[in-house]
Amino acid sequence: MPDFDSGWEQYAEVTAGRPPLPFFDVAVAKANGDHGDGRLVVDLGSGGGVEARAFLERGWRVFAVDAEPRAVEVLLERTNREHLDRLETAVGRFTDVTLPQADLVYASLSLPFAVDDFEESIASALAAVRPGGWFIGVLLGPHDTWADQVATVDRSDIARLFTDFENLDIDTHEFDGPSGIGPKHWHWHVISARKPS
Repeated sequence: MPDFDSGWEQYAEVTAGRPPLPFFDVAVAKANGDHGDGRLVVDLGSGGGVEARAFLERGWRVFAVDAEPRAVEVLLERTNREHLDRLETAVGRFTDVTLPQADLVYASLSLPFAVDDFEESIASALAAVRPGGWFIGVLLGPHDTWADQVATVDRSDIARLFTDFENLDIDTHEFDGPSGIGPKHWHWHVISARKPS
């Protein structure tokens, strides 16, 4: 089994040059993301910063948070200087950082790694969505290879967590594929939900 705690610095550096993950396209489609117009997105678990930079390029203001200090350094190193005035960063666990009210909270494969702090972390993430805003994120299911090391949910858990949201869409997939540390079986739920105005 992978030792997640020892590899986040390398993960941030290795993934900083990849294209945005498909979940980013979901966020763009749901939240009219090609036109940020100064709206605020919280990038929860920003990693190498690919999606944070993509949001900046589309006119969003970005609050990027990651527990790995090197991840934030990589993001700042690679961000276009013209965009830095719209970027704010924080280093810390999701339960230690006060999240601002945002038009979009984006959590691409980050919340499952909160493990023991998962319930508190996702509660904080959902509370940060302002009325009329969106949550777009990926949670892992119980059939995932890493299920004994990360927080997992099933569809009934998701329904419970998103009681106060509308337009809840859960796109569940199971497949064998690559990861940053080798092949595995994926079981994920891509979730989009809007907080009522």
